[in-house]
Amino acid sequence: MMKKKLWIFVGIIFTMSSAITYWFYLSKPAPFPKKEQLVEEINSIFPEAAATVIQDTIPVDEHHVLVPFISKEDHYGLSYWVWHKHVWKVAFIDTNGEPRLWKVDRNNPSSYRIVWNIHPEDHISSIHFYLLKDRGYLITEGKEYYYPKVQMKESVSLQEKNYGAMQLPENWVTFMNTFIKVESAKQPNLFFNDIFTEQYVSFGWISYDQTNKEAFPERSFNGGGAYSNENVDLEFLMILDKEELEFPALH
Repeated sequence: MMKKKLWIFVGIIFTMSSAITYWFYLSKPAPFPKKEQLVEEINSIFPEAAATVIQDTIPVDEHHVLVPFISKEDHYGLSYWVWHKHVWKVAFIDTNGEPRLWKVDRNNPSSYRIVWNIHPEDHISSIHFYLLKDRGYLITEGKEYYYPKVQMKESVSLQEKNYGAMQLPENWVTFMNTFIKVESAKQPNLFFNDIFTEQYVSFGWISYDQTNKEAFPERSFNGGGAYSNENVDLEFLMILDKEELEFPALH
């Protein structure tokens, strides 16, 4: 009788534990906070942000949302929100709107987003984003390897909105996944996924004005700072110019 009661008690504890675990970690996120709540949360955690206007809420996936905002000092910034431990939390706040790469899941390039919030006074009409890999030559274990140069471009227009979150194009993701797979097979002792983008592939951008001339968005780099509450994986993008790129020869 005692054993039966013990097993019933253990079963109840297990069921309650499973229910609590599901509720706390696995249940679907609650509705995202209203704009007024977002402003209040940003300013309570990072008063220097002085957010006044929430421009938009941009879902990246079920557990990550990008929120561009305008500050009292007329800075155009970005805040990064994460559903964590059953609550929406602002994980990172940046009062600058310069383009960055947000690696939502570091080991999954399809989760990456290029994000930006360009100040209207910069009069930027479009941004060209690039994935770049230099040529290379390697000898390992008596084998020679040649790596061709890779240059991929994706353009975005800022005519309608000066902010955004661009998912990496499918051909970029395919290239990155293939390269990781091939190089991991060659060098299995390296944690290749973790060092891939930093050592082998870079991301950059060039911005253009209304006349399609290169123009640097100076106003977008004049924010007041940044705040981090969680481990958000953000990478700076290189500022490029055309001389650093390769184009087909004209005949």
